Amino acid sequence: MRLRLLFLLTSISAFLGINSNAQTFEITPFSGYTFPSSFDITGGTARLEGNANWGINLGFITPNNLTEFELSYTYFGTNAKASSVYLLEDENSRARLHFIMVGANRLLTISDQVTFFGGIKLGASYLAFPDGENPNSTKFTAGIQAGMRYYVSDRIGFRIQGNLLLPFVSEGGSLWWNPNSGTSISGWSSIVPLSLNAGVIIRIKK
Repeated sequence: MRLRLLFLLTSISAFLGINSNAQTFEITPFSGYTFPSSFDITGGTARLEGNANWGINLGFITPNNLTEFELSYTYFGTNAKASSVYLLEDENSRARLHFIMVGANRLLTISDQVTFFGGIKLGASYLAFPDGENPNSTKFTAGIQAGMRYYVSDRIGFRIQGNLLLPFVSEGGSLWWNPNSGTSISGWSSIVPLSLNAGVIIRIKK
């Protein structure tokens, strides 16, 4: 846990230091939908149900308008389910996923109003259970994203994007059920596959 926290703090510090002289600073609150994710476990399957998500994105665009560096937070509330012949009964728990990510996007400017982008993200995901019946879990996470910006003025715009966030879970690992039950991940799978989001861009500095 300490190593993950150190990695995250180092990434954020480097991110802010690199972009201290950026030409444009943008804040984008967003919301959207995360689709359900199912994956194989020993003797059965596990699933996170689809639900709405929300978050905020801080973006710094370099003076040449070719690259954006970003820091983002995403919250996703869902239900976690696991069914296996090795579990005494099916698991069905409320779950809360928190993603803190840093990333970089390549920008393709079509006009003063339209910009397409695509890039990668690295960070951490924290899976928590508000009812306390399952252990919480923190995973190193990578992701990709792509989307479009449309600016209605020099200060305001809209952002639409798709995200694929992949917490790293090794084969044989456990996500939330009892690891002593003999049930584990069967192969490698993503926890949360695909999210579609939309947000309002607020430009602070140009």
